Amino acid sequence: MAKSGYDDWNFMGEVQQKEKKSRSLKQKSLQINSQKQSFLFSCMVVLLTMMGLVCVYSASFNKAVSLGYEHYYFLLKQIIYVGIGIVLAIGAIFVPQSILKILCPISLITCIALLLFDVISGNDFLMCSNTVGFLFMSAVMYMSLYFAGRNNKIEKLRQIIAPLVGCIIVLILILLKRNFSYALMYLALTVTMFVAGGVGIFGVVLLLLYALVPAVCLLLSNGDRINAVASFLIPGLGQNPRTEQILVVRNAISSGSWFGKGLGGGTFKGVIADLETNNILACICEELGFWGIVVIALFIAFYAFVGYRAAKNIRSQNPFFSNLALGLTTMVVWQFILNVAWVLGFIPKDALLMPFFSYGVGIIPVLISSGIIYRITRVKIQNQDSDKVIASIQDELMFPERYGFENT
Repeated sequence: MAKSGYDDWNFMGEVQQKEKKSRSLKQKSLQINSQKQSFLFSCMVVLLTMMGLVCVYSASFNKAVSLGYEHYYFLLKQIIYVGIGIVLAIGAIFVPQSILKILCPISLITCIALLLFDVISGNDFLMCSNTVGFLFMSAVMYMSLYFAGRNNKIEKLRQIIAPLVGCIIVLILILLKRNFSYALMYLALTVTMFVAGGVGIFGVVLLLLYALVPAVCLLLSNGDRINAVASFLIPGLGQNPRTEQILVVRNAISSGSWFGKGLGGGTFKGVIADLETNNILACICEELGFWGIVVIALFIAFYAFVGYRAAKNIRSQNPFFSNLALGLTTMVVWQFILNVAWVLGFIPKDALLMPFFSYGVGIIPVLISSGIIYRITRVKIQNQDSDKVIASIQDELMFPERYGFENT
């Protein structure tokens, strides 16, 4: 009598029990690691915020006294901004996902309306370093929702027409305000979201090449824009109003040497403009030294690691949250990078605030983004590998001839 390759169905039950136990252990391990990262991430956000408050006070007390205010005037206002940001971040953690999705297009439409108002009226209601972060955050939220609705798989060109046209319009409006650093930031975010949305790096490169021609035409259509770029790229050509400030900032940074002069010991207060906002890097380097900014950079790097890892872990499970984590993390990281580049004089025109450290309303979108990222790190990760293994084993038992387990 022929004997089967498997004695009976009890083998399948044993395998399922072992796989179920293995899956449970792996699931538990994933959840423990996720909880550890969530805890460390929250501690990192609190630490960066507290360090930011200390640096804001150190950079601003001299200015507050010179203006006739109490020495803690700017610190007190920053604490209020931080409090608002924390409340909104907590709201972002607990708001239902369906409500969050509804807010995505509403926030973007509101920001575009304010951007149009700024361009038409000549004001800087949204296009200033304090509030432009809301535009970046709303763009990330909308594109996260749009691409998640297509499961991050773009198969036809017409699927990207709507977000592409919207991104080009916003970019043109930003360039009309001659905010080059804002345009770089927005471009970095849109490239990230298009790649995450399934367009692919090659597709994004092609889109950038197509967009390059109108961007250059727009840039060269105004004499002021040409002079601004030329005076930045070619030292000595025309007058660059930032040249003197850049030299002073670099002197302040170099004077801090390796370990700095100590908190409150900076000697360039009153000499460097906007020391508590755009140029706070100069104060940090002067008072904390080279190693101080290295520690801050490492904190930002860990922030990026947790955010990007969270986006990867739930990529197949929740495309919307995955896109959000990727985009918002990129927003904070690139804001830090572009602020450093601007302070050192590598980017012309207006600056972006240093996340967590610069004084102003700009701390609010950073804290909201951090709250959303924290929420995403807390999402339970479903292990789908074991399910696939069990399904494969079941298939082998039911159809042994497919795998060479034929009766003998």
